[in-house]
Amino acid sequence: MRAERTALPITATARPGFAARLVRAATEAWRLWNNRRAMSQLNELSDWELQDIGLSREDIMRAYEGPILDDPTRRLQEITRTRAKAEAMMRRGP
Repeated sequence: MRAERTALPITATARPGFAARLVRAATEAWRLWNNRRAMSQLNELSDWELQDIGLSREDIMRAYEGPILDDPTRRLQEITRTRAKAEAMMRRGP
């Protein structure tokens, strides 16, 4: 009788190899650098252009607050969502 081969399942607790972790860290650093560059381009827009896309200079400054390794574009997204919810509540009224 021939021995059966069984495949061992890959568990969710398996740690990725060093190369995979290195690639993930490099990818994250590249993404953060690109997002910070995009934020600096937003900062170069005039106040009128920012207002046209629904932002203010204060929004950009608040997005930059915090640790340097935090993504300012995510914080800017949170700021605009919060403001949009508040404006929607104001329009609905009491």
